Amino acid sequence: MEGIVFDIQRFCVHDGPGIRTTIFLKGCPLHCDWCCNPESQSPFPQPLYDSQKCIGCGSCMEACSREAISLTPTYKIAVETCRDCKTHECVKECYGEALTLAGRAYTVEELLELVERDISFYESSQGGLTLSGGEALLQADFAVELLRQSKERGIHTALETCSACSWESIRRTLPYVDVYLCDVKHTDPDKLRAETGGNATEILEHIAKLRDGGAFILGRIPVIPDFNDKDEEIAAIGRFFVETGILKVQLLAFHRMGEPKYKKIFKERGPKERPALPRQVLERGVRILQDLGLEASIG
Repeated sequence: MEGIVFDIQRFCVHDGPGIRTTIFLKGCPLHCDWCCNPESQSPFPQPLYDSQKCIGCGSCMEACSREAISLTPTYKIAVETCRDCKTHECVKECYGEALTLAGRAYTVEELLELVERDISFYESSQGGLTLSGGEALLQADFAVELLRQSKERGIHTALETCSACSWESIRRTLPYVDVYLCDVKHTDPDKLRAETGGNATEILEHIAKLRDGGAFILGRIPVIPDFNDKDEEIAAIGRFFVETGILKVQLLAFHRMGEPKYKKIFKERGPKERPALPRQVLERGVRILQDLGLEASIG
């Protein structure tokens, strides 16, 4: 069994308790334009292009069997044409290393070998493995097997999820996940659908069912300017957590670190122009959530 992974980060301290290895699986059903990893949204491996490293030699275009690369008037990769490529010879032939590949196949055994290298750090810090994305449960069979074998080896597991997938995929992880990191971006179905393509009613139902199933959930609110940063919007999400019995919540600050990647993957829909997020908004959000009886903090 293989899964498509676009990043592996060791010694993480923000993706669950303790020191962790976070494995990012490719593919996401949402299209949040503030996503810091836009290369995670497509389920397929794809080249990332860095114009500052390109020497203009054309070797990538010559190597591309699908004729997906053009150099004039500007460098461009036809994403849809490139999508089904299995070899990505363009990346291998890039002399300036301007092309890198986001996404490659790993087996469960290969990933567990990497994870177990840091098992002493997990034991001393109560850390472990975190599966993230994208949305890891778009590769549900692979994710469940990786989580299952991790638990068999005594490794603490966490799953970061937007819950915008089938309930069956989520339910299957219950025996193998110690803590779920569940993002709630908005409770208004129309606003969430317009901005991300997500179904708020379904997402909230999935989180509630997960909690009813006995899962330990850390609620998270990514605070996005001009989307969900108003006091009443944060309070509405907080009330959902209270009603669901999720008492520990983190506010995550909006940032722009992922914006350069949109050009690197030739994504047609780039991020909206949004104002900076003052820290006072996060601090006020924490107070709002605390007034609702939640254990709230800035993540």
